[in-house]
Amino acid sequence: MGVPPRAGPARAALGPYVLGDVIHRGRSGEVVRAHDTAHDRVVALRLLAPDGADREYRARFDRACGIVRTLREPHVLPVLDHGEQHGRLYVATPLLAGPDLRTLLSRVEVLAPERAVAVVEQAARALAAAHGRGLAHRNVKPSNVLFADPAATEVRVGDFGLVSRNGLSLDHTAPERFRGGATDHREDVYALGCVLYTCLTGTRPYPGRSLPERMRGHLESPVPRPSEQRPGVPAAFDDVIAGALAKTPAERTVTVGTLAAAARAALGG
Repeated sequence: MGVPPRAGPARAALGPYVLGDVIHRGRSGEVVRAHDTAHDRVVALRLLAPDGADREYRARFDRACGIVRTLREPHVLPVLDHGEQHGRLYVATPLLAGPDLRTLLSRVEVLAPERAVAVVEQAARALAAAHGRGLAHRNVKPSNVLFADPAATEVRVGDFGLVSRNGLSLDHTAPERFRGGATDHREDVYALGCVLYTCLTGTRPYPGRSLPERMRGHLESPVPRPSEQRPGVPAAFDDVIAGALAKTPAERTVTVGTLAAAARAALGG
């Protein structure tokens, strides 16, 4: 009689999800490849850090995921499922074939202006759809701009409203957030402007060595000119970035759609 095959190690599970490899790990949690046994599909499962899940955050989490599940804008990363298991909040989304923008920029450093504008236009459509339902993203940054295809042309924006205090990106944070004042969709305009600046120049708008230096940059430093930072960037983008990164919401470019249109116009300027 043959020797029976040895059973493999038990794989961790969270509700109906069998957890696989970690795709990304950050301050606000991690994303893992998972098998959804209820629907027999592979998904990206975001597991949020337990320390960010207070009552206020849970309410914002449920509201954001509920709104995103109703959006039909193709550039919004769909939420397939969300909930809580064993005190851990989770969000299931499709597993995309392409990289995120942060990974892409780590490979190529900068995007040609035409390609940068195409990315921002698609991201702006996703953000505008959420803004129309009263939902601000609150943490627009390259790692939340994802590509559905290996060629990195089709954009999906994920993680709407999911940022915790520990997961906020200081490189893309609007000044009013540091001041503790009220915020609205215009903080997403600011953050998307920072993303555009990074795509064009390969650097952050305010690359201080310390957190206080970076905060002071957003609050006090003159808005940088991308044409001076990177040869070949049309000077017309200087005004686009100046409008998006205005220090006060009242002076800032009004909407993400307006920002995207201005960026498109700058290509011909």
